[in-house]
Amino acid sequence: MKGREGLVCAACGTLNRPNREFCARCSEPLENAAPTLPPAPTVVVQQGLDAEDTTDASPLVLMAGVTAMVLLFGVAYRYVSASSPPAGPDPGMFTIATVPPEPPEPPLPEGGGAIRFDEGRRLLASGDAVGAVAAFDAAVAADPENARYRSMLAAALWKNGDPDRALAENAEAARLDPRLQTQYARALDVAGRTDEAIEAYEAVVAGSPHAALVREDLGRLLFRTGAYADAADHLEAAVRNRPDDPVLAQELAYSLDQAGQKERATDAYRRVLERAPQASIARGLLSENLYDQGNKTEAMTVIQEGLALTPDAPLLRRQMGSLLERSGNRGEAAQAYREYARLAPNAPDARAMVERAARLDALAKKRP
Repeated sequence: MKGREGLVCAACGTLNRPNREFCARCSEPLENAAPTLPPAPTVVVQQGLDAEDTTDASPLVLMAGVTAMVLLFGVAYRYVSASSPPAGPDPGMFTIATVPPEPPEPPLPEGGGAIRFDEGRRLLASGDAVGAVAAFDAAVAADPENARYRSMLAAALWKNGDPDRALAENAEAARLDPRLQTQYARALDVAGRTDEAIEAYEAVVAGSPHAALVREDLGRLLFRTGAYADAADHLEAAVRNRPDDPVLAQELAYSLDQAGQKERATDAYRRVLERAPQASIARGLLSENLYDQGNKTEAMTVIQEGLALTPDAPLLRRQMGSLLERSGNRGEAAQAYREYARLAPNAPDARAMVERAARLDALAKKRP
């Protein structure tokens, strides 16, 4: 970890000093924490097939990330059936957390194994995961009931490429210290053992129903699995804990939307736009939500208002084309699609949109 500015706590997003083992804000272990803040991914979108085509389209999800002063959102667009115009977006999420002041470092452990534990920390910090595993193994052998020793051994094992044994040490650490149960759930999630991770998170929530950060983790995990109704319940608790976070509000809104709670989702989307009126992804989702409820005029107005704020936002042009096409305005839809391709020439569907625009123009001439 030498040369890194800090470690980002996976539980609450706090940036900690690089030599910390537990988060200064929420006391979660930092064994699997990422160094500094990760960069945002680039924006990509995907488009469905033409309304006149006869070939079914298969689902495809592409992530989108947008870094801004007030908002960081992601989006994914799904393919639609052959008889439908472009469908609405599916979002993926990213977040930037605030960094509170850090309290003093906790004292080093005492008793059997403390010297080898300290050695393991130094080796792990220098990048010697193999040596760190040996040192932490010795510390655990000297004091097998020490949860902190086992937690750091798990961190070294993860870095050394031994996930199975790392999970076993995470599980034992969680058994010895209930504060580490969330870390174990997170480790299961990282290992791809989703069902076990959900069970572990639910066990923590059952004992601590007001643990908002844990419910945020669980909500996002359920969101990724498509269990939107369950995700919404936990994300709602997380939003109450962090009402000024537009990312959480976006996740909650989309979960409500997909769970069929359209009116509640509308309100949630509007709250996002109140805080970040230039958030084109949230605006597109709100527009689609309103269209689904039959509010076609309002859906168009939402996009027009967004284009007045950000006329060069390609996603808004694409959504405008989708709304126009579904309303039968093929010529105007074609123009919007071409503008989208001009603004996002490197988008994977840019060429397809130009071709779609040409077909719509042809159809418009045939059926005035």
